[in-house]
Amino acid sequence: MADTTSEFTISNITDFHGYWEQTKNAPGAAHLKCAVDRAAEGKTHIFTSAGDNIGASPFASKLLDDVPTLEILNLMNLQVSALGNHELDDGADEFSTRVTATAKFDYLAANAKTVENTKDYVVKNLDGAKVAFIGTVTDDMPNLVNPKSIAGITWNDPVATTNELATRLKNDGEADVVVALVHEGGIKTDQFSDAVDVAFLGHSHQVIAPTGATPLLMQAGYYGNNLANVDLSFDRASKTLTVKKAELLDADAIRACETPQPEINKVIEDALAKAGSEGKKVVGRAAAHMYKAGDRESQLNNYIAEATRQGVSNNSSVTADIGVMNAGGVRAEIEAGDVTYEQAFSVQPFGGENTYVELKGSDVVAALEEQWRDDPDRPMFPLGISDNVSYTYDPAAPVGSKITSVTIDGAPIDPEKTYVVAGSTFLLAGGDNFKAFTRGTAPASLGYVDLNALVEALDAGQKQRTSQSNVGVHLPAPLTAGEEATIELSSLLYGQGESATNVTATLGSATADATISPDTAGMTANEYGTATVKLTVPADLSGTQQLRITTDAGTDVTVPVDVAPAPAPETATPSFVADLVGKLGWILPLGLAALVGMASLIALLFPFEVDRVLGPIATR
Repeated sequence: MADTTSEFTISNITDFHGYWEQTKNAPGAAHLKCAVDRAAEGKTHIFTSAGDNIGASPFASKLLDDVPTLEILNLMNLQVSALGNHELDDGADEFSTRVTATAKFDYLAANAKTVENTKDYVVKNLDGAKVAFIGTVTDDMPNLVNPKSIAGITWNDPVATTNELATRLKNDGEADVVVALVHEGGIKTDQFSDAVDVAFLGHSHQVIAPTGATPLLMQAGYYGNNLANVDLSFDRASKTLTVKKAELLDADAIRACETPQPEINKVIEDALAKAGSEGKKVVGRAAAHMYKAGDRESQLNNYIAEATRQGVSNNSSVTADIGVMNAGGVRAEIEAGDVTYEQAFSVQPFGGENTYVELKGSDVVAALEEQWRDDPDRPMFPLGISDNVSYTYDPAAPVGSKITSVTIDGAPIDPEKTYVVAGSTFLLAGGDNFKAFTRGTAPASLGYVDLNALVEALDAGQKQRTSQSNVGVHLPAPLTAGEEATIELSSLLYGQGESATNVTATLGSATADATISPDTAGMTANEYGTATVKLTVPADLSGTQQLRITTDAGTDVTVPVDVAPAPAPETATPSFVADLVGKLGWILPLGLAALVGMASLIALLFPFEVDRVLGPIATR
C-alpha cells in the first residue's frame, strides 16, 4: 500500500532588519544559518519570513542599501517572505525594482493592490503535499511609510484577505495546507478561518510561542533573536494535518549553534570593511546621555526636533518656527561623549528627508492634540518638539480637547497666524496618523536627508534640552480669589536621565512649591513626574490670569486660568443699633404694660368724664 503521509518542516523568522552582525542585540546571521540548517537536517524543509527583512537596518547594511542583507538571506536559502512595511521605506518603486531584483526569494503581498513584483501566494510541493503560503502586510501602511511613496496602492485587511484566499485555494484543490505569513501583530487565533492551518505573525516585535490552539500561531520576535520551527505531517488520503512539533528557539539557543558559515562570514566582512571607515568618523559630542522613548517625551526626540528646525532654516529659503519629530523614527540612543557617524546613523537609519509645511496656529494645536489616541494599548504618540515651543494640557480632559496653552518663542500661539513647521516628509505627510499636518501647504521638496540635520547639530554643539516641553495641569476645583487652590501637575519628568526635583507654581503675587514625585506605578508613561501644589489665590485677582509652572530643571510653562472674584462681604448691622434693639427688647413691653394700667386707673376714678369724652367717639 502506497504511503500517503507527507512530512515536512517550516522554519520562520520575522523583522530581521538587516541584523546580520553578531552583537549584544542579535546572534547574527552565521549562528542563525546554523540553526536553520540544523532544523532542516534529514527533512523536507522550507525557510520563510514574515517580513521586514530590510529597512530600519544597522549602519553597515543601510549604508550599502541593504544589499548585504539580501545576499545573506539568499545564502540562507530563504524561499518565501511576506512583504513588510520597512521593505517600502524607500518607496514602492525602489522595492519593486532594486530589492526584488536582488532577492532570490518570493515576496508575497496578497492584500496590497498592487505592489509590483510581488505575488499573492505561492504553492510548494513539500513531500507530496501542496502547501500554499499566503503573504500579507499591515493595512496601516499610509501611517507607517511616506504616503506619497506608496500612492495608488490599496491596502486591504490582512486577515480577511488571508481567510478568503485560503478558502478558495482549498475549495479549488490548489492547496492541501495553508500557511499564513502575516506582517501584523496582535492577531488572535480565532480571527483566522478553518482554512488556515499555520500562521506566522510579524511587525510588532513580539515573541509568541505555540499554545496548542488552532490554527497554530507563532511569532519569532525580531533581529534574528528567535527561530520558529514547525514539524508537520499531512495524510493525503484523509486530508488530516498533524502538528508533530512546534518550537521557538531563543537567542541563547541560536548563539549556541556554531557550525562555520564561510560564505556568510565573507559577505559580513566585506560589508563591514566598506562601511567601517566612514562610520568611525566622529561627528560631534553629546554632553549627556540622550534617551529615546516611544510612549512619552524624550530628550533625544526633542533634540532631533530642534535639529530639524535649525537644519531646515539653514538649508532652505524659509525660517522654521517649529520643529517636530515622531518618536517611532528614533531608533537608538546617544551616549555621552564622542558620537561617530555610525552611532548617529543608528538613531535615524531610514534615510528619510526633512522638509517643511505652512500651517495655521489652530492646525498646529490640532496636531498636538493628535498625540492622544483612543487606544488602550497605546494612548500616546509623543511628538518631539523644538526648544522654543512649550505647551500645557489637562490630563483629565477628553481626547481631542486636552491642549490648554501653546507658547512659541515666549508668546501664545495665534490660531490665525501661519507658522512654518519643519519635520520629516513622513510625518508632515500625515505619517503615524498625524493628519493635522496635512491641512496646510504641500511639503516642500528639499532633498535634505534627516540624518544630516542630526549630524550638523552634533557638530555645532547644539545643547540638549533638560526641561519638559509639555506639562499636565489639572485644577480639581475652580479658582476663587482669596481661597486656597489645589493644582495637580504631571509630566514633570522624562522617565530617564532626570534632573528636576522641585516645582513652583506662581499666580499673581502668590507662589508655592512642591517636591516632584518620580513614582510611575499605575501611570500613563507621559504623566511621569507628578506633584500637587497648594496655593492661596491673591484676593485682588479676578478674570483670566496666567498660572506659571517652573521646575529646577528649567521647565517653564504658562496656562491661562479663570479666577472668580472674592465673594462680597455680608452687610453688617452697626453695633450701636444692635445695642439699642437689645435694650428696647425689655423696655417696650414694660412701657406698654404701664400705659394699659394707667388707662384702667383713670377710667375707674373718673368714669363720667371718660364717658363724656369717649362716648361721642364710640357712637360715630
